[in-house]
Amino acid sequence: MFNKKIGIITPWFGRFAGGAELLARGMARELNKRGVSASVFTTCSQSPYDSWWQDHYEPGVYDVEGIETRRFATGKVRERYDAVIRKLTRGQNLSAAEQNDFFDYGINSADLIQAVVGYVNDSYELIALPYFHGLTHSVVNQYPGKISLIPCFHDEPQFYWPATERLLANSKHIFFNSIEEKQLTIKNYGRSVGRRVVESVVTGVGVELPPSNGEPKTLTLPDRYFVYAGRKERGKNVHVLGEWFLEYAGDAKLVFIGGGDETLVPAGNRCLDLGFVSEADKLEVLRHSLGVINLSENESFSIVIMEGWLCGVPSVVSAQCAVTRNHVSRCNGGLFVSNKDEFCEALKYLEAQDSVRHNMGMNGQQYLAREFSFDAVLARYLNEFLATDFRG
Repeated sequence: MFNKKIGIITPWFGRFAGGAELLARGMARELNKRGVSASVFTTCSQSPYDSWWQDHYEPGVYDVEGIETRRFATGKVRERYDAVIRKLTRGQNLSAAEQNDFFDYGINSADLIQAVVGYVNDSYELIALPYFHGLTHSVVNQYPGKISLIPCFHDEPQFYWPATERLLANSKHIFFNSIEEKQLTIKNYGRSVGRRVVESVVTGVGVELPPSNGEPKTLTLPDRYFVYAGRKERGKNVHVLGEWFLEYAGDAKLVFIGGGDETLVPAGNRCLDLGFVSEADKLEVLRHSLGVINLSENESFSIVIMEGWLCGVPSVVSAQCAVTRNHVSRCNGGLFVSNKDEFCEALKYLEAQDSVRHNMGMNGQQYLAREFSFDAVLARYLNEFLATDFRG
């Protein structure tokens, strides 16, 4: 029996609904449901789209959807981070010190790191995520061998920085979201970090429809539409999605839900941006769509295409993203595309083939039930913790 408590450390928790936060929220909620006490340690910053160096919340203990959430003041020094971002924007190489500044002076919290010492004991298992933000590096490196990591790696420049190797070496356990993420890590760090990477566990991410998600609003939606759900940012290839969709000659429109850069949504009546919506509204939008589109090339799992499958609709993903491409291939739950012409043909095919859309959506639904139920995913985490205790 697992009788420890779980502490999940993540930069933002509450209003923001990015992939890492959804992972943390689902894990905490479902562990608590199953009698394993889980709480969240986070900063007072509201979201990635608000200042990382200002406290939106007061420090203290909050209840966020039934999850005990401890908030700590953020670091207030940002000049060195801004200097690094300016160099990255200009395409200039960074020194080792500047790479460290990227993590040290981004979203961080010395107060949180100090407070964690009270939880580094035999009563707790602490897990930090994701690797891309400084808080995760700071807390794992402060307590080497004591805090586990859910890296959420993407194939991007920061993945190859020495700071990432150090983070892996100092992690207690490493939990990967996908087989492809683990393979990428072994290829680059298997020799230098060794068994901690090679013997790490692929847990996946728990994805299930909530038993009750409230009543959706009466939304004004197009008769036929595809949907993009998630952060509107160039790193997710939303600009490419917009450009390609304007070349699509079908009748369907494109609905965007989620926060981010509204200027990436093409002007005109072919696209509709609903912004932030409730979970009930999101599922309603997905359920009535022709499919979910995610052209991001940097995904460690992609909760959004899974949510589409939960709602019985197929996915259109980038062939350049090994994670989403292989999810789709394993279950025949959608189509992957390499260029604008393939994208337009994929949408045309799905719009015309009702039975194909239905079958692909059902294939994805069955894949999720088999591989990514919360019971299956959480058991992989807890079994690894128990195995470590047993080995001593």
